[in-house]
Amino acid sequence: MRQSVSRQTVASVGRQTRTNATTRNQPPHEEPLAGRGLSTSAAAASVLSPATRAWKAPVNTTSVDMDRTPNPDSQYYQSVDGAHAIAHVAYALTETAFIYPITPSSVMGELADVWMAQGRKNAFGQVCDVREMQSEAGAAGAVHGALAAGSLCTTFTASQGLLLMIPNLYKIAGELLPCAIHVSAREIAGQALSIFGGHADVMAVRQTGCALLSSHTVQQAHDMAIVSHIATLKASVPFIHFMDGFRTSHEVNKIKLLPYSELLKLVPYEALHLHTSRALNPSHPTLRGTNQGPDIFFQNVERANPFYTDLADLVQETFDQVAQHTGRHYKLFDFYGAGDAEEVVVVMGSGATTVCEAVDHLVSTGKKVGALLVHLYRPWSLKHFLEALPKSVKRIAVLDRTKEVTAMGEPLYLDVVAGVAESGLKLDTLIGGRYALGSKDFVPEHAMAVFTNLASPNPKNRFTVGIDDDLTHSSIPFRDEPRVDTVPEGTTQCVFWGIGSDGTVGANRSAVKIIGDNTDKIAQAYFSFDAFKSGGVTASHLRFGPSPITSQYLVTNADYVACHFSEYVKKFKLIDNIKDGGVFVLNSRWTVEQMETELPADLRRKLVQKKVQFYNIDARTVCNNIGLGKRINMLMQAVFFKLSGVLPLETAVKLLKDSIQHEYGKKGTKVVEMNQAVVDIVVDGDILQKIDPPAHWATAPDDPPATPTGNTFVDEIMRPMMNMQGDLLPVSKLNPGGTFPVGTTQYAKRAIAGAVPRWIPENCTQCNYCAFVCPHAVIRPFTLTDTEADNAPSTFETRKAKGDYAGYNYRIQITPKDCTGCEVCVNVCPDDALEMIPLDTSMKNGEETNWNYALTIPDRGHLTDRSSVKGSQFQQPLLEFSGACEGCGETPYVKLLTQLFGERMMIANATGCSSIWGGTASFTPYTTNAHGQGPAWGNSLFEDNAEYGFGMAVATASRRKHLATLVDAALEAKAGDANVQKLLAQWARDKDTGDKVHKYLPALEAALEENRTIPEIGRIYDQRDMLPNISQWVIGGDGWANDIGFGGLDHILASGQNINVLVLDTEMYSNTGGQASKSSSLGAVSKFALGGKKSQKKALGEMAMSYGDVYVANISHGNMSQCVKAMVEAESYPGPSILMAYAPCIEHGMRTGMAKMIQEAEAAIDCGYWPLYRFDPRLATAGQNPFQLDSKRIKSEVLDFLKRENRFINLDKNNPKEATMMREQLSTHVKARFNKYKRMMDAHKEQINAPTGPKVTILYGSETGHSESLAQELGTDFERRDYSVSVQALDDIDPQELPDMGFVVIAISTCGQGVFPRNSMLFWEELKRDKPEGWLKNLKYAVFGLGDSTYYFFCHTAKLIDARLAELGGQRIVPLGIGDDGDEDAYETGFSNWIPSVWSTLGTKTPESRLFDPVLSVSLTPDAHPEEWHWNGSTPVQTATGSVRITPVEHSRNFVTIEWQTDLPYRIGDSLGLFPENDRTEAEGFLRWYGLNPSDIITIENRGTRELPEVMSLSDLFTKILDLLGKPSRRFYSNLVHFATDAGEREALKLMGQGEGEFSNVLAETLHYADILRKFPSAKPPLQFLIEMIPNIKPRYYSISSSPKHTPGEVHSLVLIDTWTTASGRHRTGLTCALLERLQAGGKMDGCIHPTAMEFPEDDKPLVMAGIGSGLAPFVAFCRERSWKRKQGMKVGNLALYFGNRNKSSEFLMEKELQQYVDEGLLTLFTAFSRDDPKKKVYVQDIVRTDTKLVHEYLVNQQGSMYVCGSREMPKPVQNSLKFCFMENGRSEKEADEHIVGMFTTGRYNIESW
Repeated sequence: MRQSVSRQTVASVGRQTRTNATTRNQPPHEEPLAGRGLSTSAAAASVLSPATRAWKAPVNTTSVDMDRTPNPDSQYYQSVDGAHAIAHVAYALTETAFIYPITPSSVMGELADVWMAQGRKNAFGQVCDVREMQSEAGAAGAVHGALAAGSLCTTFTASQGLLLMIPNLYKIAGELLPCAIHVSAREIAGQALSIFGGHADVMAVRQTGCALLSSHTVQQAHDMAIVSHIATLKASVPFIHFMDGFRTSHEVNKIKLLPYSELLKLVPYEALHLHTSRALNPSHPTLRGTNQGPDIFFQNVERANPFYTDLADLVQETFDQVAQHTGRHYKLFDFYGAGDAEEVVVVMGSGATTVCEAVDHLVSTGKKVGALLVHLYRPWSLKHFLEALPKSVKRIAVLDRTKEVTAMGEPLYLDVVAGVAESGLKLDTLIGGRYALGSKDFVPEHAMAVFTNLASPNPKNRFTVGIDDDLTHSSIPFRDEPRVDTVPEGTTQCVFWGIGSDGTVGANRSAVKIIGDNTDKIAQAYFSFDAFKSGGVTASHLRFGPSPITSQYLVTNADYVACHFSEYVKKFKLIDNIKDGGVFVLNSRWTVEQMETELPADLRRKLVQKKVQFYNIDARTVCNNIGLGKRINMLMQAVFFKLSGVLPLETAVKLLKDSIQHEYGKKGTKVVEMNQAVVDIVVDGDILQKIDPPAHWATAPDDPPATPTGNTFVDEIMRPMMNMQGDLLPVSKLNPGGTFPVGTTQYAKRAIAGAVPRWIPENCTQCNYCAFVCPHAVIRPFTLTDTEADNAPSTFETRKAKGDYAGYNYRIQITPKDCTGCEVCVNVCPDDALEMIPLDTSMKNGEETNWNYALTIPDRGHLTDRSSVKGSQFQQPLLEFSGACEGCGETPYVKLLTQLFGERMMIANATGCSSIWGGTASFTPYTTNAHGQGPAWGNSLFEDNAEYGFGMAVATASRRKHLATLVDAALEAKAGDANVQKLLAQWARDKDTGDKVHKYLPALEAALEENRTIPEIGRIYDQRDMLPNISQWVIGGDGWANDIGFGGLDHILASGQNINVLVLDTEMYSNTGGQASKSSSLGAVSKFALGGKKSQKKALGEMAMSYGDVYVANISHGNMSQCVKAMVEAESYPGPSILMAYAPCIEHGMRTGMAKMIQEAEAAIDCGYWPLYRFDPRLATAGQNPFQLDSKRIKSEVLDFLKRENRFINLDKNNPKEATMMREQLSTHVKARFNKYKRMMDAHKEQINAPTGPKVTILYGSETGHSESLAQELGTDFERRDYSVSVQALDDIDPQELPDMGFVVIAISTCGQGVFPRNSMLFWEELKRDKPEGWLKNLKYAVFGLGDSTYYFFCHTAKLIDARLAELGGQRIVPLGIGDDGDEDAYETGFSNWIPSVWSTLGTKTPESRLFDPVLSVSLTPDAHPEEWHWNGSTPVQTATGSVRITPVEHSRNFVTIEWQTDLPYRIGDSLGLFPENDRTEAEGFLRWYGLNPSDIITIENRGTRELPEVMSLSDLFTKILDLLGKPSRRFYSNLVHFATDAGEREALKLMGQGEGEFSNVLAETLHYADILRKFPSAKPPLQFLIEMIPNIKPRYYSISSSPKHTPGEVHSLVLIDTWTTASGRHRTGLTCALLERLQAGGKMDGCIHPTAMEFPEDDKPLVMAGIGSGLAPFVAFCRERSWKRKQGMKVGNLALYFGNRNKSSEFLMEKELQQYVDEGLLTLFTAFSRDDPKKKVYVQDIVRTDTKLVHEYLVNQQGSMYVCGSREMPKPVQNSLKFCFMENGRSEKEADEHIVGMFTTGRYNIESW
């Protein structure tokens, strides 16, 4: 009978040396015994292959005696993973290494880099030189070069990385260069990326000429690494040594390591010298890598044959030689099993040990089976294969861990088939199959199923095992195999379920080291993860025992199971694999009673049936109390040692505390003490609760099945995968090609956050910043109609919406179960409107119900401009609930892109973080809108992403170009009806302009479908998916953009193609663990740069700008508005664009944590570390500077910023001198770079001969952009007056420079109740500090404030700055200027009145009038189809009543009421905006007079931002759009001068432009544009100028007098028809009033809702109202609202109304209705009619004083609210009357003032004035 190999060979741990386990652990790395110059003795040299010895090269024959006596006892035990085992050997026997990160091989390179940084010397006495390259191809090229130069060189790689090395592998092998390359074998991306184990990569290089050597266990990884390094030198053939990725590379096992001194004994020095002597060297030059022709190439290939002929024998000799030093013996093919085996499985890789365990079990039952374990795969040695096979074999099954779709079988199988055929071996059966692709767990039952199939009468060939192939039926049954426990006897098996970032995995790694390195026990650990970057599921599988452990599969028979996150009990089968009587520990806050409902029935049953020892502990509460927060790892580890009995408790506690000191010592004493304290609490306390499961749990009825979602994919595929049941999915369930549906993350509901945000509505200013920064789109703004708000859950609190959402209700809503609890939103909120609360509290508060209700609200994003910070967040994010880390800095950018362009985006995504959180199978965060539109996302590879996206862009452009030709043909043929013709014509104009097409896309598609039977239209219909203007984006990380993908990226930027690139710059390879990239900064510590990166960050943006035609921007969400602006500009640019986005990452080690991610980004901007800029080539075309530096100054020290992040701090610990030097160099670089950018910014001004006169600095503080626009405009005016101008935000200057600025002008807005804009806060804080007397004595200044006079703190910031500058000695040149939003032209009215005083005081010359540069082009297009026009944001409203006069006909003033029918949502207090039209007869008459045909159709090309139609008739344009009958501005006259041909007219117009001459008379006569043009007939601007000079018609706003609850679907207006008579006797009526006066029932106008600034109290609070004339309207609405609510049984507060008008008899408006409310007891009414008593005029402010007690009661005692509505002269007197009332009731003047201020600041005092 043939003797089988012992189990110890499989275990690869010689039992004969096991006593060293506790006596020889990790000795210090001793000084090497020899260097490169040490030669071998003659005896040792005989191991060289004959071919190698035959090299015709000089060899150093100097011999130095060396003791080569093997000393196996020198080995020492250490608990390491496979990567460490290989790196230990590779570093010792290597001089140079070239590396590039790729999972799962990165760890090997990282360890080598660590040891280099530590100065560790290799076996030859030198520090190994480890270099990171830009790609694996680069690494292979560098290895090739190093080998050619005679170095001992290596690299580490996997998967695509290995494939990128193939060209160089051919070269290295062809040139017979000795080299060992170590591979963590991994799947190759095909239908999907898989980072997990498989042999696809190594099988793809089997033809290169490299030897392939396989390791099956962690110990073998160490041993085979030695063999590969020694054998390659002996053979002059490169070796690829591979282990299974993850299963071996990341398994921690206690193995024996050979010390460097022993490794050195194995080095064949003659071969080493031969390698050196063959090197390229000018001392003995040769030519290598020639170009050969047909005459000799073939022969030269065959010349290498001798090097391979005896290679297998040489490897076996090396096996034997190494065995003398290790005590572990290997064969090229190891046989394991019965000596008379008839059935043999041939296998290679980690599955070998599982097959061996199955063999043990089957042999014990009398089966004649065995396993043939392959180590040397290339060259394939048939001789050794046959020698290893038992002679008794009849049936062979070959297992491959790869699939070759088009071959007759997999590679190993085909080699065996060929070998058997060639040898003539007679077999009954020879079959092959596939197993464990993508790290599919391979358990003994699977291996036994292979033997069962092999022994069957009709065995299945090309089978699969471990899956259910119900499609092609390749799978063999395995679930019926008996479940066996084949691990060594005495092994304790444990499973720990944790949640990513809770420290569970780290704690278990520590436990393995504690047990493995401090006891004689063998330890094994393997860690499995899901695809989430943070907050994902982790499962730690640990085994401990007295014997070697080689079970390379997950624990299937656990003694101990711990669940560290209670939600898992509801998702996973946690104790299905627990042994009877095993221990189960649950971390939860549940009581036994609560467990009755919280624990699933299946779990409760098994707890009883398996007699499980059940413990519960509230670890989170304990750790919170101590200060550890969610880091429960040490507590749960202490529980494990207490309950498992793996070590004596006293020993365990000591070792655990020692490990805490070692692990956390660098984090400070406090951290160490807290962690050690939890150990004591567990050991000495009673926090661990033993639970005896109630007997009735054994029969617990099944829980109801999960409620189906209605989504088949989610129910049948996603949910099983989320519940760790993906292994059970059959083949047929999955889509061929690997495609997956989008929008599935909404169903995950992971509930991983301990705490989530809560909205505090009363603090919220509706900025939407929280939604903007949320990495996971879990917090969003919603707008609701009143009806929707009324139907909402009771906890769904809202506030009145502002801005474009006037009339709606506003709410910030979170989805608690999708939140990760990162707190970024809370920390960015400027209003303290968010706070963190426990998740369970949020759930109890009904937030999940609220979220579900919010999702039913229609998307109203179209109602606002999406290209603003606030507006963008009203758009549905089409990236939601991704698996990114808590506080991720990448996802907010991509989420924002989807909000700006998502419905038409196509994304090519580089492999990296963004492809993992964005493209995990089944868990897809990219989603669609209500129309099914959303980002189309694809991932090719890491290295080719730019080209992948480029291909998409070119293909899309080609397809759309073809579609355009079809559309042109249809238009020319006039195919289809008029509607489709009109829409196709519009598409032809809009097809390449942003999202215009999307606004009418549904209508266009419907029209195409209706006409599709027409051939020309049908062809268009078939390609309708090309109608949208597809926005192509290429997205990836900095490693891709700067390193591996840079060549492709550079090419597409140089292509001119319209394509957009977003680089998510974390400044390192964040996905693979934080390795350095070329984007890393000087001095940054990261993997592969542990000594600090030695070079500056790559200037990718500057490289892109050098092309001149690429849009480039450096952006950050630390400046939200710049970020949005750059994205919009980049996408609109008709060429290549690239955005570099600063993305704070957890790998940065921010001291403030990821919760302060936005603040960290702001700090990076402020110190110049991340300068913000934009480069827009379009500006250069327009003669402007294309480079815009958005970071105006460095506001803080970069050295202070570097102290915030561990990546810069850590170098201090290892090399403080180097750290200081690098930081100083980086600081210098940052400042120099900023100065360079400043010069780039200023250079353009010099080129265009900017004025060199007096200097002025214009500073602005702006929140919404108005102040900034005004400052820019003012800067232009100063330049025209020969000033040298600088325009900057207040925070962009250093306030310390103010004294030397000479002259400054400041324009600043006021936010809310007296708050400074964000970009002026730092300036004000500095200005408030103590300064020397007369500090600003040399400064001249002027201040202009922008605000809303309805706010108490009107222009408060401007007033503060103006006063403070004067206080510091500044010279105020003119009084403070005030711009009021309430004026007719908003702030421009006040500015126009203020700025002349500035010019007058300065004595500046009046600049020469200069005609503006037009931004419009107009062409006559008679065949074009005019578009239907409605103003943006407007909706047609129709009147049911027409205009109804409510004052006597004979009365001079006409008040009317109008009832409109509309669904426009509004709230009481709002105004209705109406867009008037000019009289068409008058407009057409003007056009004819002007020489234009009103019926002409024109097309307008608009390069500006003004809202204008593209195609329209002149009649419609001058009737509906242009304010032809409006009042001209001075600027109109100044522009008209340039077209006047008559000298007199020219002079008159010039004076009017200066506000002189006839200007006053024209104002008095209220002449309009048409009047003026007729008055000056010689001035006839061409049409395009005329259109630009006449502004658009503006809406007029009228207070609403209705309540949406009282009269739903209606809006009521109360309007005074405004008429007047000019000095010349001309009767005038306002444009809108003229329309309203003659409005008939059924009449329509475009309308919109304008929100009131009023804040409304609770319904039960009283209201005091004071109004005059039509200012009564909102108060009638209040009365109607409260009257209706009272009738519904609601409690409402009383109302007091003070109403005034001229005459009671004719102007007591709505008297009967008001009296009705008085009769109801709702209203107390006071009236004042000023014209009734000519002797004593009584006004509203007078009657407020008539009942001071009522006012005091309502506004003070009952905390009611005050509302004032009337002319702008009215609010102040009313306020004085209130003060009087308060003082009459016992308040001092100061107290009265303070109470009024308090009412303003709390929203209880509101003013609407005109």
